[in-house]
Amino acid sequence: MKIDRLLEIIIYLLNHDHVPASYLAERFHVSVRTIQRDMVSISSIGIPVYADAGKNGGYSILPNYKIKNTDIRDEEQQLVIKALKSLATSYTSDTLNSLIEKYNAIIEKEGGQKVFWDFSVTKENQQVQDMNAMLEQAIARKNYISFDYRNADGDHFHPTVQPLAIHYKWYAWYLFAYEEARQDYRTFKVARMDRLVIENQHYEQEHGNIEERMKESEQAYYKTCIHIEVQFDKNETGLIKEYFPDCSIEKIDDRICRIYIDVPAKERLWKALLLSFGSRVKVIGPDDYREELIATAQNFLSNYDI
Repeated sequence: MKIDRLLEIIIYLLNHDHVPASYLAERFHVSVRTIQRDMVSISSIGIPVYADAGKNGGYSILPNYKIKNTDIRDEEQQLVIKALKSLATSYTSDTLNSLIEKYNAIIEKEGGQKVFWDFSVTKENQQVQDMNAMLEQAIARKNYISFDYRNADGDHFHPTVQPLAIHYKWYAWYLFAYEEARQDYRTFKVARMDRLVIENQHYEQEHGNIEERMKESEQAYYKTCIHIEVQFDKNETGLIKEYFPDCSIEKIDDRICRIYIDVPAKERLWKALLLSFGSRVKVIGPDDYREELIATAQNFLSNYDI
């Protein structure tokens, strides 16, 4: 839509000087002539756009023209833009990039950025990013979707669901959806999805506040978690606090401490984390989880001649 393009052009010019018409035409997928008409439209609403001729010429907005935001303090503005830029390192989205452009136009950059966050290590592969883009489209249009899915046990099935939201947690992207066949809300790990198809059929069912539905589903999921007792030498307290900051540490005697953690029953990453401590920790109970952990370690060692 033209109004959207005009807004994007204004925002881009607020952040850049001497932008050639040819570049704007390529960026917004229109002709140079259309960009020239857009500049006339922008000027007509009172925004001071001017053009410079020559090799380094292009369109600019007068330097003293600035979008102001007096409701948010400077340190708060800096925090928001840092968070947005950090999110961009782990999530590919044209909408997010556009939002960063808009917020850069609002804040005053004085003194330079002193804190840098980089979550690129959490960025999933291109397949997940492409899947997220398709899921966003299906959610916006309320299309049914179907896909091949492999769960944590390696079982395969092919659900058809109503996609409601995608969200990031536990260092991975997840789809929150409603499955009519089960009449229940479900969460799917996007990395385990394949052959995603956006169906032509639309769903009309209303689900109210999606965030509330997600919280209810998550609370139901946590009820299935296993309550584990872990003991460790008090000299390892610093390391335990680093990995389990929300768990209370109890002192058993002068040498041994313990914590209780709740872990998903079938989540392998928790087993890997516990095994990574080696002899530094000891899982006390419940017995079935401890035996399962021992079996996992033995299966790993069976691959080696030791």
